[in-house]
Amino acid sequence: MNQPILTITFFIVTSSFYAQHINRIEVSGKLSATNDMEGVTIFNTSSNKGTVADSQGNFILEVALNDVLEISALQYEAKKVVVNTDVIASRYLRLFLVDKVNALKEVLLLPSQLSGNLLNDIDNVVALKELHINFGNINEMEFPEDEFTKVDNKILKQGQLVNGLNIASIVGLNKLINRPVKKRFLPKEEIKLEEQLAIQYTPEFFYTNYQIPLELVDVFISFVVVNGLTENYLQEGEEFQLLEFILKQSLEFKKQKDEKN
Repeated sequence: MNQPILTITFFIVTSSFYAQHINRIEVSGKLSATNDMEGVTIFNTSSNKGTVADSQGNFILEVALNDVLEISALQYEAKKVVVNTDVIASRYLRLFLVDKVNALKEVLLLPSQLSGNLLNDIDNVVALKELHINFGNINEMEFPEDEFTKVDNKILKQGQLVNGLNIASIVGLNKLINRPVKKRFLPKEEIKLEEQLAIQYTPEFFYTNYQIPLELVDVFISFVVVNGLTENYLQEGEEFQLLEFILKQSLEFKKQKDEKN
């Protein structure tokens, strides 16, 4: 019984002695990665010796043909490589590291059911079913009118009186906004007073500010001309006088209309 035991013991000791006296050479190594490489461990599992890379990823390690190297770090995936003849011949080893991605499965935690134990809460979580909401075609929907439906600009609104005074007329905006397109281009002196007044103010202007019915606007304009409208009223800078004159004529026009009725 002693002879087999001595044989096995001699074999183990011889194998260990042989492994420790493999001729290894010193090689330079370089790590390539996207993050900081300082502290990455390069361990030779065949010789049970290792080293640590510097901040640039450089390291030096003794290796032999077919040695197995393990590269590990918290921020990178673990990697194993075998030393081949190219490494031994060039005495240079280049390693590429891959970033480690720590992914958690998506869970839904319901605050009202939390126990305080994270593991139990994850096990007991209930995922909600996917909910699809379809409102249909928004173009086919009907919305009731409210205070925001219509934009009302009281300054630029055609014919709008502000505190009894037409601001748009005063600043001349009516001339720009309400001016109809002229069918012909004639010198001002060749255009009749009725036409000049009709060009300057729209029928809606007379209706809104002077309560002249739309169907009687043309008659009212002729009435204004007959009762003293002159070129002077239509000159630039005379709009206040013109509006005052039209106001007086509108009162007279409506008075005569009421008397006839």
